[in-house]
Amino acid sequence: MDVSVIALGHVHTEAIESLTAHLTRLEQVVTNLAPRVILGDARAELNRAIDAAAHDWILILREREFVDAALAGEIAASINAADAWGFRLRVLPLYSGKPLRLGSDPGEVRLFHRRHLLRRGDLGVQGTVIRLKNSLRARTFDSSDEHRAYLEKHGVPHSWLRRALLFLRNARTFDANTLRYLWIEAGFDHGERASRPQ
Repeated sequence: MDVSVIALGHVHTEAIESLTAHLTRLEQVVTNLAPRVILGDARAELNRAIDAAAHDWILILREREFVDAALAGEIAASINAADAWGFRLRVLPLYSGKPLRLGSDPGEVRLFHRRHLLRRGDLGVQGTVIRLKNSLRARTFDSSDEHRAYLEKHGVPHSWLRRALLFLRNARTFDANTLRYLWIEAGFDHGERASRPQ
């Protein structure tokens, strides 16, 4: 079983290492696409990368995302079963090593057979699409101090009142890790000069 990984941004080999136990060949195709590009907006470049891939099964992976052992096993089993021609993957962001709970994520079609790819518009396949149970993991910040330092450098601070209002509007969870993330985010305006780490 062979898979080509289309890398959006700089994807380290450690991010796909768990797949090697389940696959005979694994290829990484590097692109010049930004890690957070909307896949439907960059179809020409994405189509060229897919055409350049050596294998029929394609996995799209963004910078800072990685495949854990559970997802690698599920990907291998799904490809072998051939129940569908496309698979929708969710992304679980990790903040300080713990999952962030920021609402539901329907996922994107990120794993598909290239012969069933629809070449225009949003990324999709002709045929059945199934959402996988396990999620891709994505690293955000390793600590709240790193997060705060990044926003102090790239963001514009909010007043305490605006920060409190933004925090209360977005805080719909009781998970301490997610609340810490939301509190730091509410303190800064990303504006035009700021962009999240890619």
